[in-house]
Amino acid sequence: MTRLRVAHLRLMVPFVVLGWLATSAIDDNSFLWHVRAGTEQLSAGRVLTVDPFSLTHNGVAWRTQSWLAELGYGWLENVTGGIGWVPAMKLITMVVTVALLGMVLYKVVGGHHWFTVAGLLMLIWQGSPFSVSRPALFGFLLLAATVALTHSARRPLWLLPPLFWLWASIHGTFPVGLGLLFLDALRRRSRRQLVAAVVAGFATALTAHGLGAWWIVLQFLQNRGALQLISEWHPPAFANPFIVPLLLAIVGLLVAGVSGRLGRRDLWVVVPFLVFGVMAERNVWPAFIVLLPFAMLALPPVERVLQTRREAYLLNWLIAGVLVLVAVIPLLRPIGLREDRFPSREAVAALGPGALFNGSAVGGYLIYADWPEHLVFIDDRAELYGQEGLQRFHDVKSGVGVEETFAELGITQVLITEDWPLVGYLELLGWEYRYRDENFVVMTE
Repeated sequence: MTRLRVAHLRLMVPFVVLGWLATSAIDDNSFLWHVRAGTEQLSAGRVLTVDPFSLTHNGVAWRTQSWLAELGYGWLENVTGGIGWVPAMKLITMVVTVALLGMVLYKVVGGHHWFTVAGLLMLIWQGSPFSVSRPALFGFLLLAATVALTHSARRPLWLLPPLFWLWASIHGTFPVGLGLLFLDALRRRSRRQLVAAVVAGFATALTAHGLGAWWIVLQFLQNRGALQLISEWHPPAFANPFIVPLLLAIVGLLVAGVSGRLGRRDLWVVVPFLVFGVMAERNVWPAFIVLLPFAMLALPPVERVLQTRREAYLLNWLIAGVLVLVAVIPLLRPIGLREDRFPSREAVAALGPGALFNGSAVGGYLIYADWPEHLVFIDDRAELYGQEGLQRFHDVKSGVGVEETFAELGITQVLITEDWPLVGYLELLGWEYRYRDENFVVMTE
């Protein structure tokens, strides 16, 4: 029998945590519009190049960056008739991501099990707010794979072109991975890795969008004004308990630098990604993935002592089975949507014919649940709406320019959050409630 030791059981504990994290209620509306984009692309037999979902930008040139992930979502939706597959998808992706990084940490700390477990738990703690169902989840996995490759002794660089082709087809964070490759090549003074990174960059232009994959990224970056109106693109709030692991990593980097275990050439990678991480809340997790192996160098080297005592290996296997069972039990729970984030079916059913004004937080849900019966006023696609579109939404939400905007677009009903100033404004205009609960209202003129 394979000798499964107690030390190995310790390494399994973080993965049990992932089992419960993966089955939390869905609160990410972006994921839902990706599912509908997938079914629409499967039906049309081509990737989306114009917006089919919105009232304000319908038919405007727009490419969906995550076309390949969306095809997978759409296929699963068609096969299963719903989204019950989401927890299993999240669990598998998160387990592989953490396992890849766990191998890196295990090597960095010299095979010390407790240090590796501590590093894995920090990864899960920092990553828990980012355990989304949207294609960004696969971007984190591919970034972890790139980190593992850069820390590998053999570094199979031939994997880079297909890996980055896949990444550019799945999510727009692939430039982060390319940046890591170039910086790590400078750190290592590796001309071979630099050439491999260039080839990987060319591979990103061979997806269904061609050079359009880069056009999407540039268009997104050009909408900095729009990003300033979205909370996840604000600088991280360091009072947030979920930022603690990043702060600990920064301390670790300082200690490793002072002790000499962090080399000067390591700064080629550490400094840019540290700056990247503190620029925006959304950058924290990918920056942490890159920085943690360097921060773990702060831990003192520990001489490994060979364990010669006898162990009950059969008992260890039984315990391992229990741990796996505890990790997968949450998959038996039915998947749900957070009720305070999404309108109920009754709210959507209360909508009548006519143009609709809605909030950005529920736009993706409405695309999934109610398109093409209704086009959305807005959702979370900042690169499509731009600063002007997002500002217009915020103005109307606050009761500014309501009549002008509604008249221009022919809007005759709203599905919005009850505590918005717009609700009181519409009451003054004589609009009536068609549906109302503790979170959402449907009003019509």
